[in-house]
Amino acid sequence: MDSILMVGAVTAFLLAIVFLIGHHGVHRHKNPPGPRALPIIGHFHLLIDKKKPFHRILDSLSKVYGPIMHLRFGSHPVLIISCSELAKECFTVNDLSFASRPQLAQGEHLGYNFSFMGWAPYGLYWRTTRKICALELLSSKQIQAFQSKRMKEICKALNSLFLQSQKENRAISMRNVLSQLTLNILMTMIIDDKYFGEEAGISFAEVAHLIEESFVLHGAVSIGDYIPWLKRLDLQGYEKAMKEVQQKLNPYMQRIVEKHRENAQKAKEDMDFIDVLILQAEENGEAIPDKDTFIKATAVQMFSAGSDTSSLSIEWALSILMHHPNIMKKAQDELDSKIGQNRVVEESDIPQLKYLQAVVKETLRLFPTTPLLVPHKSIKACTVGGFHIPEGTTLIVNAWAIQRDPRVWNQPLEFMPERFFEKNIEIDNIQSRGNEFEMIPFGAGRRGCPGASLAMCMVHITIARLLHSFDWFVPNGNVLDMEEGIGLTMPRAVPLEAIIKPRLPPHLLLNSIQ
Repeated sequence: MDSILMVGAVTAFLLAIVFLIGHHGVHRHKNPPGPRALPIIGHFHLLIDKKKPFHRILDSLSKVYGPIMHLRFGSHPVLIISCSELAKECFTVNDLSFASRPQLAQGEHLGYNFSFMGWAPYGLYWRTTRKICALELLSSKQIQAFQSKRMKEICKALNSLFLQSQKENRAISMRNVLSQLTLNILMTMIIDDKYFGEEAGISFAEVAHLIEESFVLHGAVSIGDYIPWLKRLDLQGYEKAMKEVQQKLNPYMQRIVEKHRENAQKAKEDMDFIDVLILQAEENGEAIPDKDTFIKATAVQMFSAGSDTSSLSIEWALSILMHHPNIMKKAQDELDSKIGQNRVVEESDIPQLKYLQAVVKETLRLFPTTPLLVPHKSIKACTVGGFHIPEGTTLIVNAWAIQRDPRVWNQPLEFMPERFFEKNIEIDNIQSRGNEFEMIPFGAGRRGCPGASLAMCMVHITIARLLHSFDWFVPNGNVLDMEEGIGLTMPRAVPLEAIIKPRLPPHLLLNSIQ
C-alpha cells in the first residue's frame, strides 16, 4: 500500500512539474496582442484604406492592441513597434537579433539581387559594404571634401529662383526645383557630370528619371512577397515595373563604371564616389566577389535613398514654415542676426544657427520621410516587451507614431521648434534625447542610415540659403494643404507652390556660384 502511495505521489509530482513547465512555455511563447487573422491573407484586409497612409493605419491598430502588436502578412509573422521604449529594446539589447532584412521584391529586382547595402542580409558582404560607405564615402572628411560641389548646385538653384521671382506674382513649383537640386548634388558627388552627354552616350535626364522611378517603387508592398503562390501572377504589376526600371538603368550604370575605369589615373582630390568604390572593390575582393554589381548597387542606393528623401524634408519644412509665418520670421531674424545681408550663408555657419536646426528637427519629427523604418528580419529568436519573438519575424517600427507619442512630446501635433531648447536637449544630435529613441527619423542600431550626416548637411544648408535669400508667400492667399500623400511614398499630397521675393541684393544671388 505504501509503495502504491509513493508511486502515486511521485507521479503527481512529475505531472505537476510537466504542467508548470508546459504552462510557462506557453506563456513564454505567447504572441504579442493583435487582431484575428484571416486564412491565407492574414491581416492584409485591415491594411487597405485608400484614405489613409500605411503608417496611420498601423497607428490606429496600435491604439487598440498596444505599442507592441503581432500581425500576419500572408503567412509571415510581423512585429509592429510603436513606442520608444520598445524601439530601444529592439535596437540595443536585440540589435543583432534584428540585424537582417526580409527578402522582398525591391531587394531582388531594384537592389541587384540584394547587393544594396540596405537590402543585403546580415553577413560579411553587408559588414564590408557598410564599413566602406561609413569610412570612405560618408565620413565627415569625405562630406567636407565635396562641399564645393554641393554649394555650386545650390547657387545654381538660387540663381534660377531669383530669375523666376522677377516675374510678378508667378507661383513656383518647389517640388520640381528641390527634386532637381538634391539629385544634382548627389549626381555630381557620386558620378562626375563629365560622364554624361553625347560623347558618353548617357543622358543625365534619363538616369535621373529612372532613379526617381526606383525610389517610388521602393515604397511598394508586393503581395507576392507574403503569399508566395501569388508571386508569379504579380497581380499589382509592381515586380514587372521594377524589372523594367532595372533593365533600363543597369546598362547606363555599367557604362559609367567602364568609363571610370578608362580614366582610372586620377589624383585623390579629383575622385568621385564611383572612383572610390572601384578602389575599395579591388581591396576587398574576398568579401565582394562581383565587383561591378557592388559598385553599381552602392551608387544607385545612394541616389535613391538620398535624393527624394532630402528634397521631401526641405519641401515639408518650407510648407510648414509658410503655414506658420511667425516661426519663419524667427528663423530669418536669426539668419539676419548671425549672417547679415552682405554675404550668403555657408555650411560653416550652420552650427551657430540654433533655431534653424530646431526647425529642421521639428520638421523631421512631425514629417519623417520614412515614417515606417525599413523592415528588419530576426535572425534568431529573442524577447521584446516580455514576448517571445521567433526567428524569421519581420520587424516594422512606426517612427511616425513614436515621434508623435503624447506620453513623450508635449502637444505632439503642434509645430514647436522651441521644444528642442527645453530640458537641455542637444539639437546637434540626430536623436532628440540621448539614446532614448524618442526620435529616430534615420533608424537606429547597426542598420541605421549611414548617410544621416550627409542628409542633414544638405537639408540644413539648403533651407538656410532659401530662407536667407527669399521671403515666401502662399499664392493668392490660399491655405496650404498639409495632408500626407497616400501613394507608395509619403510626399506632400499637393506639391508646394510658392511666390518668392528676394531678401538679399541681386549681386549675391546672381554671382554666388563658387
